[in-house]
Amino acid sequence: MSSISLPLGGDVRKTRQNSLTLLINRFGVFFMILVLSGVGLIVSPGFFSSTNLLNILNAVSYLGIVAAGIAFVIFCGQYGDMSAPMTMAISGVISVEFMRYGLVPAFLAAMATGLVIGAVNGYIVGKFRANAIIWTLAMNFILEGLVRWSYKGTQIYPDMATEKTYQTGFFLPLLAKLDRHIMDIDLVSRAQAFNGLATTYPLGVPLVLYVMFAVMIIGYIVMSKTTFGNQLRVVGSSYEVGRMSGINATGTVMKAFMMSSLFASIAGIFMTSLNRVGAFYIGQGYDFQAVTAIILGGMSLSGGRGSMIGVFGGVFTLGLISNILTLVGIGTFTQKMITGFLFIVVVAVNARSLRKLGRDYA
Repeated sequence: MSSISLPLGGDVRKTRQNSLTLLINRFGVFFMILVLSGVGLIVSPGFFSSTNLLNILNAVSYLGIVAAGIAFVIFCGQYGDMSAPMTMAISGVISVEFMRYGLVPAFLAAMATGLVIGAVNGYIVGKFRANAIIWTLAMNFILEGLVRWSYKGTQIYPDMATEKTYQTGFFLPLLAKLDRHIMDIDLVSRAQAFNGLATTYPLGVPLVLYVMFAVMIIGYIVMSKTTFGNQLRVVGSSYEVGRMSGINATGTVMKAFMMSSLFASIAGIFMTSLNRVGAFYIGQGYDFQAVTAIILGGMSLSGGRGSMIGVFGGVFTLGLISNILTLVGIGTFTQKMITGFLFIVVVAVNARSLRKLGRDYA
């Protein structure tokens, strides 16, 4: 009798990598972009106009910044960062609070806040192997409660900075009045500059779009050209293998979460400028939208596979879908339902694709 040899460990899954599977995994999002572009051209003859394309990119610029950060977390095998919405919100609030010291200190304080949040998330998840989704979701609730409790559920406006600067006086009365008059003018100009940050168009292109491309280029270089990127890939493929090969797995995960929160804080600053208000609801929904874009772009939830180019493709795909739906008259709430359904589909397709490739073990 002839014996049948099984793969080591008895794994009998079909792992043959046929050309269609490889094509979907490598070029799926760009094929989708091509199809959606054809649909858009049918819906509107002016779909490919520079104005419409710029509108699409501008609409997803904030999402692109957040997705570029969360991509680091998913790349190292941690599924996602659900604290991104409140990291955006609290960073926006901090930027407004610190605006009295100058715009640069305000931005640095907001980004430092994001780094602290990311360091806490990364340490807990990396050191104690906590479930990233559960922990960061809990952190999101904690931060929301902190912001709402601190401000009694109210909002904070950049223009309010002038009302808080001179609550205590340390100049002589006459000098204090003169100083207050001068500083109030400066603070008003700062508030105007901050409020105009999201609507600044250098060379006819939104400033936030430059920022999105900058963080994605940085992300691409870090992921594909640096030692840290290789460490992320190894830890994402197998945490234990990474640890036993001499990589500081806890530190790697921690840095990934810090990148995620840093990018979220940058997006939060721009979002606060766009809305001209700091509030707890700034950034709501960007967590799942970002994960959807990342998975659409071919990055695996199991970690260790994907690229920032694919992430941009996923973000742009969501922008195309939203733009086409708007052109045909579908409202915002219906678009949210379609995005939610799309999230379910892409995760299911991702899991099926991993099984075909024999990588559903992670």
